[in-house]
Amino acid sequence: MNIFRNIRHMRRYRQIIRVFLKHGLGYFIHRMGLGKMIPAGTVYSLQKCEREPDYCVADKLKNALMELGPTFVKFGQLLSTRPDILPPEFIEELETLQDKVLPFPFEQVQAQISQELGDPGIVFAEINPEPLAAASIGQVHKARLHSGEEVIIKVQRPNIEEQVFNDLEILEDLARMIEKYSPDAARIGIADIVEDYAKMFRESLDYSREAKNTERMYNNFVDDPHVIIPKLYWEYTTGRVLTEEYISGVKLSDLATIEARGWNRSKLSLIGTKAFLTQVMVHGFFQADPHPGNMLILDEDRIAFIDFGETGSLTGSRLISVGALLMGIDNHNPDQSLSALYDMGIINDQMPLDDFEADFYDLTDRVYSSSMGNINMNRLREDIMQLSFRYQVRLPKYLTALMKAMITVEGVGKKLDPGFNFSEAAKPVVDMVLKERLNTDEIKKMAKRSFYRDIKPLLAMPKNINSFFREAGSGKLKLSHEVEIKAQTQAKLTQLANRISASLIIAGGLISIALLLLGADHPSEHLNIILMATAGGIMLIGLYSFFVSGRRL
Repeated sequence: MNIFRNIRHMRRYRQIIRVFLKHGLGYFIHRMGLGKMIPAGTVYSLQKCEREPDYCVADKLKNALMELGPTFVKFGQLLSTRPDILPPEFIEELETLQDKVLPFPFEQVQAQISQELGDPGIVFAEINPEPLAAASIGQVHKARLHSGEEVIIKVQRPNIEEQVFNDLEILEDLARMIEKYSPDAARIGIADIVEDYAKMFRESLDYSREAKNTERMYNNFVDDPHVIIPKLYWEYTTGRVLTEEYISGVKLSDLATIEARGWNRSKLSLIGTKAFLTQVMVHGFFQADPHPGNMLILDEDRIAFIDFGETGSLTGSRLISVGALLMGIDNHNPDQSLSALYDMGIINDQMPLDDFEADFYDLTDRVYSSSMGNINMNRLREDIMQLSFRYQVRLPKYLTALMKAMITVEGVGKKLDPGFNFSEAAKPVVDMVLKERLNTDEIKKMAKRSFYRDIKPLLAMPKNINSFFREAGSGKLKLSHEVEIKAQTQAKLTQLANRISASLIIAGGLISIALLLLGADHPSEHLNIILMATAGGIMLIGLYSFFVSGRRL
């Protein structure tokens, strides 16, 4: 850990600890091994904290993360996708995290646009100073181009990169420190999780990435008259400013307006569900956060999707596996679903398979609704989260993102139409996609991919076996073996090596002194003194090294 970086971040470290203590998370701090960083005046707050039920700690953790700002809010949102390391109570709370902030002044908006694009008055004919929306990373303003086209401008907050990068450094350092003192944190690899998160968050600060997502989605639906995606303006887009078409519509959550306009709510729910499933099943690229604010109704026949900062993607093989998983559950065929979990690499032979399979069979019995004949998506997700935590099964990011999105779509559909049935709405799209993916051309493509990935390496096996026996027969065969040593064991070995080295130094010093004493009749008395002092110094250094090496690492 960089000592100068620690000094630079010490004020923020203490602020984080104070926020956690303020929200009654003293036990959590103690469990994570961060007690040494507690300010002297607040040690009592730590000592009086006792363990509470998970749902209480989860609520307090959510509030603390919201107070600490965008870096910690988004980290909490990431943890909400990891049911293998957090109990369901934490997952449910962290999913509700929102970065509630006040808008920043319009003068700063203009300054940011000026820095990125040039004089705002020249680039845009008009910019509305009142923001349409504000978030911790940036805010959105409506504007008009000189051509007359209405657009929205997404502008990043000034200096947000510096704040985020500092907090990410702190999170990375804290994660390594927590792993050192908490066996639970070391087991789940919290440092690796934070490292992956930091990389992802740094990339998300580049608005050109979101622009590419928007353009890709636009091209996917350019020929669909029922789905509208905003057009992107690359000439007015940079890493800190994003400009796209303004779409005026009614939010899906605005039921009063929908009712007042006499729109068919059942029809709208089917159009929205089909559009989302087309993203997933047809294009393999979907909006990972399709909440009602990101879906707008233009009229009874058209729906718009906006905001593609968070997206998920599915390859053809992943799509088939996910489809097999859901179809197995919907058809009450757990063996098919288990096979899909194997294909996705979620379960393997190192797990207690008998216990897992028995619990999975129970899960499908609970989820399957015989009276309605469809999957209860919310119940399915809750049960999968509990199963993941119990067996420490890590779900792929694409699967957790997809399940969360499907729950949202199902919830919106039922809000529009209480009689909405997700499985019935999905069936036509699923049947169409499976029919397309099982045609001759698609099977040829899958076979070709399988050949290069799985079969072609096998063709080299006879040659490799022949080389193996030839080298073994000539005595030139070399075998290497890699042993993974745990951090604690490595520390003990280092300590042992240090003690052996120190002991050798001490022994060398004692032998030197003994020899000098035997030859003390050297003609130069001063030289004798210098040599004996040097030997004594070496022995003292050895003694110091011995005792230092015995301290706990």
